[in-house]
Amino acid sequence: MRLCNLRIKNYRSIVDSGDIRIEPFQIFVGENNAGKSNILKAIDVFLAPGAGGVQESNFFDKSQPIVITCMFTGLTPEERRALRPYLLGDKLILEKHLVAQTEEKTGKVKVVAEYHGYVAKPKDWWLSVEGVIAEKGDKPNWRQVAEENGILEYVSRDGKVTKASYEAGLRRLLQERDDVEYEDPTPGNSQALGLQPVLLSHLPGFYLLPAITDYSNEIDRRSSSTVFRRLMGDLADRIIKTDPRYSEIELSLQRIKNLLNPPESGEDRPEDLKRLDVLSKIEETLQKTIVRLMPSVNSVCLKVMMEGTRDLFLQGVSLKVDDGVLTDVLEKGHGLQRSVVFGLLQTLIMNQRGQLLPLGEGETESFRPIILAIEEPELYIHPQMQRLVFGVLREFSESDQVIYTTHSPAFVDVADYHCIGVTRKDTVEAGTHVYQCDPGVLGSPEEKKGFQFLNSFGLEQNQLFFAKKVILVEGEQDSIAIMSAGRKLGLFKEFPEEIGYTIIIAGNKQEIPKFQKLLNAFQLPYIVWLELDGKSEEDDENIRIINLLNGNRCVKLPQRLEDLVDHSGHFGSTYHAKKYFENPDNITNELEKRVKELFQ
Repeated sequence: MRLCNLRIKNYRSIVDSGDIRIEPFQIFVGENNAGKSNILKAIDVFLAPGAGGVQESNFFDKSQPIVITCMFTGLTPEERRALRPYLLGDKLILEKHLVAQTEEKTGKVKVVAEYHGYVAKPKDWWLSVEGVIAEKGDKPNWRQVAEENGILEYVSRDGKVTKASYEAGLRRLLQERDDVEYEDPTPGNSQALGLQPVLLSHLPGFYLLPAITDYSNEIDRRSSSTVFRRLMGDLADRIIKTDPRYSEIELSLQRIKNLLNPPESGEDRPEDLKRLDVLSKIEETLQKTIVRLMPSVNSVCLKVMMEGTRDLFLQGVSLKVDDGVLTDVLEKGHGLQRSVVFGLLQTLIMNQRGQLLPLGEGETESFRPIILAIEEPELYIHPQMQRLVFGVLREFSESDQVIYTTHSPAFVDVADYHCIGVTRKDTVEAGTHVYQCDPGVLGSPEEKKGFQFLNSFGLEQNQLFFAKKVILVEGEQDSIAIMSAGRKLGLFKEFPEEIGYTIIIAGNKQEIPKFQKLLNAFQLPYIVWLELDGKSEEDDENIRIINLLNGNRCVKLPQRLEDLVDHSGHFGSTYHAKKYFENPDNITNELEKRVKELFQ
């Protein structure tokens, strides 16, 4: 399954996000403090047990609940069978409500969480404990009910049938059998949903890589609570258990436990596995000392808590990297540390897919889906490597789901516009909102494919998602002319971004409307620098651009750019245009007039 829709209310900067479409490869862009990270954190809260770390300060309005609604689609046959009572059609829709409650005695605020969703009851009364009690009374003969309906094999435990065994058996039956008929689903809360642990265990696992400043904290072997230490534990646990000599580790650990700890009641050990004598002497000394202070103490027992194999790998594994000098990864730079983190994640997913090691006998390729969430994946990554990491993340999304925030054009693709959410917070009162674009906004697949190819040779066009205001131009010569005139007029020193404008080059006149459609859909402001080419505004190409303005401005050049600056013929190349406008005298009054209009 995958998360396909999200709505967040009253969480941090988000008053009401409205419905947010979540793609398998989902990217959120926007200015700092717009609320991008709060979207990732809200998903984390939803998938975490209990209150998910939510505190009183996380409520936008403390008098109202935080409500996070998630819709999941693409369920596998196994997931549909296990979650059938909770499905609405082929979708799983759940809400998590979090309420800030003040305790009367202490005055402390406690956050209480509860899930809401749809639940359908089996039509047959004997397939629910409530139905049996309603049919047979408060003290039914559970065995008799099971025998009469042919489900004794499911509900019998050690030859006995109790209410608890009947309920547990029904859980297995409802997950395994496809012939059970259900009533229409109705809304319910956590109590009505009943099998909350079963339900939540089928939801995707969530791994969040925050935009922290020191990644050594995430891979420090002294910490076992970080997401990557947990991944290391999962990875190592699976790997070593496949080795034929794994039993040697288990036996060795058990031997150490015996040498350090006293035998359990009735346990008889051979001489070579008896506890070390010195530990018994320490116990005797401690007992004598403590009894003097507390005469009621009868004995003292020292017990060394030995960790399991998984815990040893989770906490005790260091990672050394040879990049010319073999040292611990904690001593390397942040960029290499973050690359290690990406490597761990990729290895984990390969491991879960059975691609790292062959699946063991009896194992299947069923796995819990993963949502990988990253804040600013570009952090500490060299610019030339960013596009490579972008490709790795896109590979993740082919089997699982990737959601991240970014400020880098290298981590978006203008042709995959439907995967991008532009995040804005115009006022504190309005809160965070996400603007998205329908996948079909460019029309036919052929039209989109052509647009994708034309914009696949650089990252310049991707900048439109990060711009405050966009200037759409036909070619690079137009951009050179505008920047040269702007510098001469003193509108900016070097680049138009200094005053909040970004020039986007469409490539040719026919491509401008496609960019307009995207900008209109994302509600991004723009201005079109339009060469009428000596034709009327009613000309097909011109009127198409004008009709798509949607309230945005258009600066119209009656002829071509070359005519505006008294240049005979076409600019043969970008270099030719740069050399021409290098001379300030070639920047005519007419060009200055149009550029002033552009930046008014």
